[in-house]
Amino acid sequence: MQNISIFSRHRNQTAMVTIGEAFSPVDGIVYSASDVKVKIGDSIIAPVGALHLTESSLIWSCEERNSSISIPWPRVGVQAVTSNPDKCIYLMLDINLTWPGFYEGRAQNNGHGLGEGGEGEEDENDEGHESDGSENEMTEMWLQPPTPQIVDEIYSAMRECQSLNPDPGAVSEDEDYMEAEEDELGEVDDMRNLQLDDEDKFADAEE
Repeated sequence: MQNISIFSRHRNQTAMVTIGEAFSPVDGIVYSASDVKVKIGDSIIAPVGALHLTESSLIWSCEERNSSISIPWPRVGVQAVTSNPDKCIYLMLDINLTWPGFYEGRAQNNGHGLGEGGEGEEDENDEGHESDGSENEMTEMWLQPPTPQIVDEIYSAMRECQSLNPDPGAVSEDEDYMEAEEDELGEVDDMRNLQLDDEDKFADAEE
């Protein structure tokens, strides 16, 4: 099976979703769970597979279909625990995802939960391999492990992984704020120096 890489721009960096053969990562593993169901948009991905959360990516791998998908954390815009209809993990990916043979993209990704759904409609004009990462390029995804307890464990591990991959935009905003604060302090110092110079001038004039 040939690997497919889906490139898309995420703020100041390029993130890559990789689709390929089934595999189990060996490095940087934070959490793993077996028998995890996946739903993307309106399509339930069958059968179940193994979920691996690593320091860099979320990986779902299905040995039975010899296929896997690896999603870098910068592509995960939203993550939450939901109970619609059963307790599971909800994700919003910052890309219009296409997974040949599993999920062919959508016009609107607005399905709910892991209930019964269609196979999704294929857009013949959308190759699905590239995206500009705009607000309209979104894909909803759900992960449902065998037990509700594992949902909480997955969510906790996801938060840990996200903390290792901070939003570069947030870092940039913090840097801009610090630079602005330094500029303001510099202006205050200049005003103080100007005031001292003026006081010296007044003292010289009185003498």
